[in-house]
Amino acid sequence: MNKLLKTAIVGTALLTVPYIAFADETATETTNSVSVTGTYEGTASVDSTTKDLTYTQGLDLVMVGTSPYGSVTVNIDETATVGDLYLDTNLFNFDVRLGKVDSVTGIKVSTSIAGFTVSVHKATGSGGATTVDASTVFGPLSVSGEDILDDDRLLSAGMNIAGIDVNGSYQNTTTGTNTIVGAGLGIQGITVDVAHASIGDASVTKTGDSKHALLGTMTSATNGTSVKGVKASLGDLSAKLVNLNSNNTYTLALSRGIMTYSYEKVSGGDSTFSAGVKVTF
Repeated sequence: MNKLLKTAIVGTALLTVPYIAFADETATETTNSVSVTGTYEGTASVDSTTKDLTYTQGLDLVMVGTSPYGSVTVNIDETATVGDLYLDTNLFNFDVRLGKVDSVTGIKVSTSIAGFTVSVHKATGSGGATTVDASTVFGPLSVSGEDILDDDRLLSAGMNIAGIDVNGSYQNTTTGTNTIVGAGLGIQGITVDVAHASIGDASVTKTGDSKHALLGTMTSATNGTSVKGVKASLGDLSAKLVNLNSNNTYTLALSRGIMTYSYEKVSGGDSTFSAGVKVTF
């Protein structure tokens, strides 16, 4: 049944794509535009023991060209390497995305069905994977699923209960099960976030700016362990404690304009002082 549903939806997507060629060419050039945005980040750090200075930097450029029929987005990093490159358009009330996103090239078709946002992605190439995602909102509760027709689907939910933001996710792969729960609360200008994760397959756990980022780089966790974290913020000042692989990491950070100054100490290890700059344009 899953294979039948995938085939039907992907078939509909493929049938809609050729109609892009019939776009009306009479539109005036004044309706077209190109925008460029970017973020530069650099961090200078000093190890407390070796006194060595390290500076790392990164650049993320995003260029978007728009026309009456859709938009083309390209992402370029500091090495001039092209990352994401895709076209977004709308055909017969279907949102269609063609191109490469997160290193995977394919066709994605999205629409709304009975209050659910449903999207199907078909990767190109022989044996290219087909994934189906869905999400909806029931009052204060938001629910989403990634690759919902497969056994290792990722299920997420979040809601606000009496001023407390609660969220969580569950994923069961052939390697193990990941269960992550988190909560956030603001009291008199102080924001407190906590999270707890039981890691069975660290290779698929979200990282960086994604959900539960306060837990740190989760892919460095050891399968079969737990990761716990708490972060308190007051204005530009924040303090964070993360327990990862039986080690505690303490971080104190202060933000001032484009600068962030931080001190990090790993239990049983060295401490690091760093100053980072982030410019968005």
